[in-house]
Amino acid sequence: MHTNTRSTMRREKRPARRVGLAAGLLALLLAMGGYSSVAAPPATAAEVVDPAATRLQADLDTLAAQVPGELGVVLLDPTGGQVAARNPDRPFTSASLYKLFLAHAVLDRVDRGLIALTDTVPGTTLTVQEAVDRMITWSDNISGAALGQWLGWREVQAFAQGQGFESTTYDPATGAAGTVAMTTTPDDVADFLDRLRKGELLSPPSSTLLLGFLTAQQLDYALSTGLSADVEFAHKTGLLIQVSHDAGLVRIGGREYVVAVLTDGWSGYDDARPWFRTAGQAIDAFVHASAAA
Repeated sequence: MHTNTRSTMRREKRPARRVGLAAGLLALLLAMGGYSSVAAPPATAAEVVDPAATRLQADLDTLAAQVPGELGVVLLDPTGGQVAARNPDRPFTSASLYKLFLAHAVLDRVDRGLIALTDTVPGTTLTVQEAVDRMITWSDNISGAALGQWLGWREVQAFAQGQGFESTTYDPATGAAGTVAMTTTPDDVADFLDRLRKGELLSPPSSTLLLGFLTAQQLDYALSTGLSADVEFAHKTGLLIQVSHDAGLVRIGGREYVVAVLTDGWSGYDDARPWFRTAGQAIDAFVHASAAA
């Protein structure tokens, strides 16, 4: 259940390419006169323009110009289909998004019976469950560092990459003060969230536990500030002086979207907050328009 076959479980990133090739072949045949009496085929689902997605893409273009460094975005619909993407494979310093993949490694060990939720994390007075809770819900660095040192950062990286998150890396001193040499990509983060919600990463109890921690998130300074009251956001933030990220599950009217927004180039911890409010409003407008369609 927890092993990953990347070729079958990853999203198809370029569905429109096949449509474009088919259209080009048809045009060539028509030009040659071989199919002059054949009517053009009806529009396929891939050719249908979604006004909400078009508006969102325009909003993302505007937002990208306002980021001092780079903007990376992946937005997936309730089925896991890609709605929008910008720099999906560009590596970013992960900041506290590393805690998502660390939580996966910890809970996978719980699922395999190697550790228990009630075990005490070495060097702390916290149980495994308490440490994961604090690490996700409050982004507690002490809990994250203790869990990572217990499992071993090299082992955590090998596990993440073995599960298909190939661009996610760790530093042996991840979690220590001043250590930021760990990376991930918008695509890895979005894929993680998509597979988590589908129950493809962990057992049902562990999936429910981690999703519950994300839903109980206490750090709502980024995308959350632009979302309406009727939208639930189960998410994880990442923040350093130069980077600010927010990623999670956007829920409205029984529909659930995956969003991963990663940015860098900022000059201070609070510099990105107004930008994220505007980004949250753009996502809010999209999910409301989609829910009403």
